[in-house]
Amino acid sequence: MRPKAIFGVIALLLVAALVACGGGSSDDASSGEKTGAPNSADAKKLLQQTFGPNPKASSGKLSGSVEIDVKGVPRYRQPIEVTISGPFNQSGGGAPEANLSVGLGLRDGAIGGELVLVDDEVLIGLGTTGYRVPDDIAATIRRPLANSDNALTSVLAVFGVAPQRWAKNPRIVGNEKIAGEDTIHGTAQIDAQRFFLDVARLTKILTKLRITEVTGLPREVDRKARVALARSVTSASGDVWTGAEDKVLRKATFDMKLKPSGKDRRTLGFSSMTIDGELNVTDVGSAQKIEAPANRGSYDALQITLDALAESVK
Repeated sequence: MRPKAIFGVIALLLVAALVACGGGSSDDASSGEKTGAPNSADAKKLLQQTFGPNPKASSGKLSGSVEIDVKGVPRYRQPIEVTISGPFNQSGGGAPEANLSVGLGLRDGAIGGELVLVDDEVLIGLGTTGYRVPDDIAATIRRPLANSDNALTSVLAVFGVAPQRWAKNPRIVGNEKIAGEDTIHGTAQIDAQRFFLDVARLTKILTKLRITEVTGLPREVDRKARVALARSVTSASGDVWTGAEDKVLRKATFDMKLKPSGKDRRTLGFSSMTIDGELNVTDVGSAQKIEAPANRGSYDALQITLDALAESVK
């Protein structure tokens, strides 16, 4: 077991992909066939209801996992698994808050930590200590939380996640029950160019937090890389299940496959990649208590931990 460290930002990027799909509404039961017309008015409306203004999406618990299988990179011979869980809450017209526990399984090891959004702060939690992210970085991270009218969407948007921008040809599937809740099931393709543009924006934040340095991720995703990534996508689709009554997301699944050409492989460094994941939202509407770590540590002290982590994961 490797030392604990922060991977909340990485996990949120990946979990974001899970909800990068649109939905549709239907009053008819469905056998699971994707029979709805793409881009119908109902599909677009439900997409807006789910990810746009929705006071009923004020609180709940997130639980998800993503498996990433990379071929052609010796460093990642085994699949990478990311898990995330924790509550989010918005009350009294304030900014949404969240405390997300994140784990990363990588090369027979596991590391984890917490990402805490509370009051006007961003904290990295390790054990009982929370390390305050400097204001200049925190302000960028927290910007989507201001004037929030959908707490769930805002927490995801902290990292540039905007499913309503990524959905392509949203389609109605039908009505299904998820964990006892009546939901509307929708499916969509993903606009890869828009998706990777948001990935590039997020990478800038990862680099400021030294996550790219610690993990060996690219420190930037420039235009050449974005074009190569989008061109390498062979399939990208997702499904969402939205509450039939409250229009709050309850479940999302996602599948993306990339296979670069010989030319693009020289740019990207891998021969193929598959990403599969699932996100669940439970306890919707139940007030959640967001607690920060009991102790506070300086950002400088966190850098010492990151230095040690960078050595341990080489």
